[in-house]
Amino acid sequence: MFPLRILYWISDLVFVILYHVLKYRMKVTTQNLSLSFPEKSTEELQDIAKNYYRNLCDSIVETIKLISISKKELYKRVKCNWEIFDMMTEQNRNGQAYMSHQFNWEWSTVLCNWNVPRRFTGLYMPLTNHAFDKLYQTIRSRSGTKLIRVQDMQKEMGEIQKGKVLWGFIADQNPSDPKRVSWNDFLNRKTAFFKGPEFVARRYNNIVYFGEIIKMKRGYYEIKMKLAFENPKNTKEGEITETYVRHLEDSIKRQPANWVWSHRRWKHQLVTD
Repeated sequence: MFPLRILYWISDLVFVILYHVLKYRMKVTTQNLSLSFPEKSTEELQDIAKNYYRNLCDSIVETIKLISISKKELYKRVKCNWEIFDMMTEQNRNGQAYMSHQFNWEWSTVLCNWNVPRRFTGLYMPLTNHAFDKLYQTIRSRSGTKLIRVQDMQKEMGEIQKGKVLWGFIADQNPSDPKRVSWNDFLNRKTAFFKGPEFVARRYNNIVYFGEIIKMKRGYYEIKMKLAFENPKNTKEGEITETYVRHLEDSIKRQPANWVWSHRRWKHQLVTD
């Protein structure tokens, strides 16, 4: 496998193709940014978009590099306050980490299982391309991370919860069924969020953590984890989800180019009478 410096040359080439030639999902990205940041000028939005596509291309080659990158090099490139998870051991409890589509969440997934005192169990949405789906499963599980399809969560949740587990949720995904979601104000629009993570937290009283991934420079990241809810069973319905949405919105505003803008995140609309 090529060293990262070579892969970043490839990333630069892919950027030119996606951004300047193909203009990959440029209409979606531009609309998402303009509606999310109406206070920003056209030049500011264009700058965010360009940096986003650079980050996206870097993420592609960095994910490929996970096939061969050493544990030592990954530790050098990603820092995190892992000690925050010691509470699970001290209290003999399980937990769950709310993450988002901030780069590079793939590196974070692999590192997590090497550093937390519970088996990191991530939920994922299968890709339509079976070959790529299998490749991503292989990459994501190289550190022993257990992966469960979102569709299988309800069936397997109870049995997994009996063991020592840290659930991992990329909790900003667009739910497939808009009839069974939580609608929250997010970046100037009513936005659908999964109810599942909060349901699990309140049912089993799992310790809830929120995470933010900060891109320090090319190929170097810092994951900032914080304790969000120590006793979710004492929360009101919707409180955990709403608090996560506010956390996510604040973190996106700090580094707007480090979040995925080319997804059709707002394809579901809240219909009111």
